[in-house]
Parts: sequence; structure tokens; C-alpha cells
Amino acid sequence: MGIDVGTNTTAPKLLMERVGLTLEEAGFATSLYFIFRTAGCLLGTFILQHLSARRFLGISVACMLVAMVGLLVSDAHYVIYVCIALIGFGNSNVFPIIFAQALTAVPEKKNEVSGLMIMGLFGGTVFPLLMGVASDAVGQSGAVAVMTVGVLYLIAYTLKMKKA
Repeated sequence: MGIDVGTNTTAPKLLMERVGLTLEEAGFATSLYFIFRTAGCLLGTFILQHLSARRFLGISVACMLVAMVGLLVSDAHYVIYVCIALIGFGNSNVFPIIFAQALTAVPEKKNEVSGLMIMGLFGGTVFPLLMGVASDAVGQSGAVAVMTVGVLYLIAYTLKMKKA
């Protein structure tokens, strides 16, 4: 959730800072993110019929990692747009896969697990705070670095996830 909220707040600012777009022009970045997030959710329903949740989560997180690296190193507006799209697509199925895995792991405690997972959405409020501090210190690259830490955590989670 933190990556979701973070991308929506950082993407337009990144385009304004690096490419010199106006806020109105840079606002398209949020729409682009949601277009690819929606497409990812739709495609995910079909992809998960053919791939294991672990493999698809790995591919999704890899998309986000490539995008974060791109956002950290590129000043080209088209690269930034591609990275935003990759984050949207990659992030689209992360929460549903992790939520399903958590419920499957301890089905006898599904209510407690469900409550804890929803509390985990609190990360969506913590990330922007950390990103704001980082971006105030070093610019929007600092905010991207904070999101990258979240992606690295997801990589570690994916590697520890049981094979189906």
C-alpha cells in the first residue's frame, strides 16, 4: 500500500522536478499509474490461472524493481512514464496475492489474519511520511529510494514464500 500511495504522490513531482512539466501536465502520471494498475488486476486473473502465485509475485516485484532503478537514474520523460506504468502493473496484484497466502497459511485464524492484513494497510500512511522526509532532504530521488526499500522487502518476502 505504501508503494501505491507513494507512486501517486511522487510521480507528478518527479516529472516536475526532472523534466520541468507543469503540475497539470505531470498529473497524467497518476492516471497512467491507475491505467496500468487496472490492466494488471484484469490480466492477473488470467495469468494466475497459468502461473503460481509465487512466480507471478516474483515477476510483479521484478517489474517494480526495474521501475525503481529507472526512476532513480533517468531524467527522460518517456522512461519515467514507462517506469510509472511498470509500477502500476507490478503493484496491481501484490496485496491480493499476499492476502490470499496469509489466509491459506493459517485458515483456522482467518479472522485474525484478515484483521492484521488490513492493519498492514497502515503502511500506506507511514511510507508517505518517510518519503516526504527523504524528498525534503535530497529531492524526489529520496522518495523513490524509500519506495525501493519497500520493493526490496517484497523481494525478500517472495523468496521466502512457499512454493506451490
